[in-house]
Amino acid sequence: MKSRKRQRAADGGRPKGLWGSLWRYTLTGLLVWVPLIITLWVVFFVVNNLVIGLEHQIRRLVGAINLIGGRYEAAAFLQHIPYYPGLGVLLAFALFLGTGVLTRYLVGRKLIEYTEYVFNNLPLVNKIYRSVQQIRDVVIGRQGAVFQDVCLVEYPRKGLLTVGFVTARERGLVQIASEKELVAVFVPTTPNPTSGYLIYLPPNELTLLNVTVEEAMKLIVSGGAYLPEERAARESVNEEHAAEEALRREVRDALP
Repeated sequence: MKSRKRQRAADGGRPKGLWGSLWRYTLTGLLVWVPLIITLWVVFFVVNNLVIGLEHQIRRLVGAINLIGGRYEAAAFLQHIPYYPGLGVLLAFALFLGTGVLTRYLVGRKLIEYTEYVFNNLPLVNKIYRSVQQIRDVVIGRQGAVFQDVCLVEYPRKGLLTVGFVTARERGLVQIASEKELVAVFVPTTPNPTSGYLIYLPPNELTLLNVTVEEAMKLIVSGGAYLPEERAARESVNEEHAAEEALRREVRDALP
């Protein structure tokens, strides 16, 4: 008897056998249905109290307006205001939409402004935050195209070719200080292209490659195993495939 009690205590008091299986299956089914029941109850509550509730209130309001128009001759035009079913649904949708717009563009804007004010006034943090803001402004200004072109540069010494990405051609601090026309090039590492080196060199010391940034990234990550095709060759192949497909469609359409 004592051994059975100790075994039951060790098992946490859970029933075994057929009843234990039934209990586990019932509990599993309950856990599956509870979220669905709660979701359906919330949807029913919102529809019943907001959408249908607004529908009833609009119907009563239109009825009251028609009643006022029937009682007072000066407001006789109110008697002919019609009621259209579904106005409650449209009003609820307009309410949700208007609330979302106000929250996003008014409350959200105020929240962003307050957050920027706090970060810009925190010691040490403000320098990092301003740098990130500048990077963000550059990305937004170029529509996300931080890497403008793919190029080859002789790096880290003459005779060694490295794949890089042109990040800026504008005249900035480095160009003004050196009094030279320089291009900013990011040279990523392999196989992790998120780290790398930023170098500045004259435009005549880099060779532009006719490949996309995505293809160049695949080349870098694969350690040179991936061989990208030139963009022009790839476009010509795609045009040939499109022409062949168009010819097949014309032949099929011509057949009876």
